[in-house]
Amino acid sequence: MAHTFNRVHDAVREYEVFARKTRAEPLRLVGSVVAPDVDLAMAYARATYDEERWVEMAICPHEAMIRLWAPGVEEPS
Repeated sequence: MAHTFNRVHDAVREYEVFARKTRAEPLRLVGSVVAPDVDLAMAYARATYDEERWVEMAICPHEAMIRLWAPGVEEPS
């Protein structure tokens, strides 16, 4: 389900933020940001989650996430 936001701009989207501290560990979800475009989403992610020494940080539009299952949600039959 896509989230919609009408805060500052009609096209505001939610982006999931992933990062890792070492090349050996997998990317993990560290949070999310809301922005009208990908450039601002990258800037917001850096500003919000840059308290750690990440070797890699990535963002993904929330609606691009494909949920395979979730706690409390029945798997599709």
